[in-house]
Amino acid sequence: MDKKITEFIVTERKIGKFHMAPIDILLIVFAPVFAMMIRFQVIGYTPSVTYSFARLTESLKVVSIVFDLLLSLLVGIYVYRLTGHKIRAYLGYAITLLLPVLCAGSAMWGMGDSIYIFFAVLSLFLLSEGKGNASLVSYGISLFFSRYAFFLLPIYAIAFMQKKNKLIYFIAPVCGVWFRNGLVSREGKLSFPIFEAERLLTLTRGETRLSYNWPNIYQMIGTDKFVIEYGMVARYLVMALMLVIALAALAKGRELKKTNLAAFAALLSMLIPFVMPQMDERSGILADVLLVIVALQYTQLYYVAILHVIISYMAYSAYFKGESVVPFSYVAIVNLFLIVVMLLFVGDGRCIRISCHAESEEEIAKRTMP
Repeated sequence: MDKKITEFIVTERKIGKFHMAPIDILLIVFAPVFAMMIRFQVIGYTPSVTYSFARLTESLKVVSIVFDLLLSLLVGIYVYRLTGHKIRAYLGYAITLLLPVLCAGSAMWGMGDSIYIFFAVLSLFLLSEGKGNASLVSYGISLFFSRYAFFLLPIYAIAFMQKKNKLIYFIAPVCGVWFRNGLVSREGKLSFPIFEAERLLTLTRGETRLSYNWPNIYQMIGTDKFVIEYGMVARYLVMALMLVIALAALAKGRELKKTNLAAFAALLSMLIPFVMPQMDERSGILADVLLVIVALQYTQLYYVAILHVIISYMAYSAYFKGESVVPFSYVAIVNLFLIVVMLLFVGDGRCIRISCHAESEEEIAKRTMP
């Protein structure tokens, strides 16, 4: 009897144009159910006591949840296009929906982070599918919604040098930045809800610091040391770093391909916040989503995704609790280690593998990037 039940659950059946097992349907249906239950349990919480922030984020939380679902579907499709495995695609969909940082971002903050992440991931997906011009349009929309999309800029510069898009389409990211800066730089109340919520949240931070609860290099040297001087120099260094990354990729002859694009994007989304000043608790969420894709594409990197999600949630909890359980100077060292792991992997395919058994020659060959 048990065998018949098991066979029924795991046996694929044709449903329209698709072949799916009952267990797959259960995962697809109940993953959003559990995700919504988690969000609705804490959706009444707001990190600010101001009435204006609470009123504003009520509607934004609904929009955030909708884009959480769209982002999860996109991740599932992206993983399937990369791996050809339906189970991994279903897992990508479910894991993204249940990511703690996405749940907290939608239900507690309501800042609409999943909106810009959706368009950022969509731009990478389109680029991997050979649609470089459409990719730039999607990237421009992402830049409009959040400055954190700036992390991915070297990818599109390299894509242009490799003739994967046309120069005229760079007007989309330029307009995205222009329109965003035009709204954000206005004095007083901002009419665009996401930017107004960002402004109200910024007002609660108090004095300017080099890092707001994000475990980066400034947590090691002190977030309140030479804020103006370090902040100004660091911004120029980040721009120089992006240029060096683009030139190094071109000099090494590394073509942007479907197999390495997500990993490269994840590396940039980890590296730039580590050296960029004024990064806050939400600056790691783009890397969290991209690392889910990378971990399902290259399963030997699963621990990078797990540790980075934990680090991001530690940054979240430090804001909500007012303090960090573990000193961020120590957490920053772990973050740096993960960046080095991704740098080695993207650079030449080497992987610092965490395993409890000896590897065969076949396993060693499989863990290098194509």
